[in-house]
Amino acid sequence: MPETIIESYSVTGSRARMSVRMPWYRALPLSSVADVRWFLDGEPVPRESITWTVDGTTYALDELPPKHDEWWYVLDSAVIEGDAPVENPTGTAVTIALYIPYITTDHGVLLIEESDSR
Repeated sequence: MPETIIESYSVTGSRARMSVRMPWYRALPLSSVADVRWFLDGEPVPRESITWTVDGTTYALDELPPKHDEWWYVLDSAVIEGDAPVENPTGTAVTIALYIPYITTDHGVLLIEESDSR
């Protein structure tokens, strides 16, 4: 499913915006979003500048862990925004790390990381 993560991206001024799809087949609580690593032309978008918007509400990444009762649904896109590290980028890449809370292994809750680039 990683080839379907990025729906679109744009840069306006110093801010970048990307619409992403969930790289999993079932809805997950927002607390399942473990990390987002985003690059424009190979340069990282500063993590502390990244926001996550789903269902009309925007959060900083660090606000997501306690959101057990708010959900990212499979058919809904999330929008991430952050400070653009370069002007006029020609490419983007993202890795989304998700905990799958209902699958446990000998090492704890399953953590998946899926990547996509354009």
